[in-house]
Amino acid sequence: MKQLKAIAFFAMMVFGSVITFAQDIAHIDTQAVLEALPAYKKAEADLEALGKKHQDKIASLEAEYKTFMEGAQAQLAGKSQEEAQKIMVANKYQEKDQELQQKFQAYRQAAQEEMVAKEKALFDPIEKRVNDAIASAATKKGIKYVLPAGVTIYKNGGYDLFNDVKKELGL
Repeated sequence: MKQLKAIAFFAMMVFGSVITFAQDIAHIDTQAVLEALPAYKKAEADLEALGKKHQDKIASLEAEYKTFMEGAQAQLAGKSQEEAQKIMVANKYQEKDQELQQKFQAYRQAAQEEMVAKEKALFDPIEKRVNDAIASAATKKGIKYVLPAGVTIYKNGGYDLFNDVKKELGL
């Protein structure tokens, strides 16, 4: 009888600690939370619009370069190498070619830098707000560890913070 009580006590201690540990862990699908936020959807749309603006300008610069090259080739067609060289020097084709290429590269780099800065300005405050909401919801539930749902390979238990975080965010 003493042995049965000892086994029961031991089992209660082991399973009790597992249950307590499971209550200390939660998981959250942060991407689902982000996609539920209207501010996130607006930020995505704003960034996409900026990207479209830059793509259109890059296409315009490429068309300008293509037009320049076609014009130069048409003017040089059928000319001897010596005549072509004189025309190229007189019309400053090499300088124009370099100028257009530099203009294209400079715009592309500036556009990329603007996209990175805009992405940071738009999404950093949203991510901070979501992270703060996760921390607040976890604290209120007494949860010590919050794991990203997409990374978790196996879960048997734990608490899904999704609805609590949405509530914290006012959704």
